Amino acid sequence: MVFGPLPQIELRADRRRLLCDVLVLGPDNPVQFEGFRGRALIDTGATSSGIGPAPIAKLGLRSHGKKTLGSATEEKMVDYYLFRLALQHGGDGDVVPAWPFVFDRIDGFSWRREAQFDVIVGMDILMQCDLHLQRGGACTLRFG
Repeated sequence: MVFGPLPQIELRADRRRLLCDVLVLGPDNPVQFEGFRGRALIDTGATSSGIGPAPIAKLGLRSHGKKTLGSATEEKMVDYYLFRLALQHGGDGDVVPAWPFVFDRIDGFSWRREAQFDVIVGMDILMQCDLHLQRGGACTLRFG
């Protein structure tokens, strides 16, 4: 049996961080693909993923409760939200953008202030794909 290449997303890191385009979706309707288009920070140091104030407001998401969120220096209680996340396929000018993989019902922490990204993609998501980083800044997320 011969299989084709796995779906993948090509990204480029800027020396300090790795950002990608995302579509944030509500948690309840698996066939709904209208949502909030934004940017995600790929964060291998985050155990779980998180969602910022802009997609929470646009999608009208409601917190399902508070949980403890720990960092290297502190622990605090924060609101958690359910959402789905689609990562956008990067391609050359001839490729129509597609959403190759939707991560379903993420239970993500929240933060209150605007940032340069709308979502944090943590290890809860990254462990579901292959992440390849190269010295020159090229990055590939491969699904399958």
